[in-house]
Amino acid sequence: AWDSIVDYSNYKEDTDDNGNIVAGNHLAIDTKDCITYSKKRLITTIGVDNLIIVETEDAILVCDKNRAQDVKLIVDKLKEDGHNELL
Repeated sequence: AWDSIVDYSNYKEDTDDNGNIVAGNHLAIDTKDCITYSKKRLITTIGVDNLIIVETEDAILVCDKNRAQDVKLIVDKLKEDGHNELL
């Protein structure tokens, strides 16, 4: 799960005053307890909390941190729909 990455990485050191953990470029306004990961693009958030936002070359994931374990549901649906190029 994406939230577990924080426990095993240097990203925890990048926690801001609002509990946001950032890997990459993130502009936050009234944002709390989020994890953002971006390889290229800027992620911007306004008035959200408790989210995981992951930007990769071919997809963007946004989910509540409490549902991080359900990412496997997305993977299963992508397989079912034949989107194997995203896996």
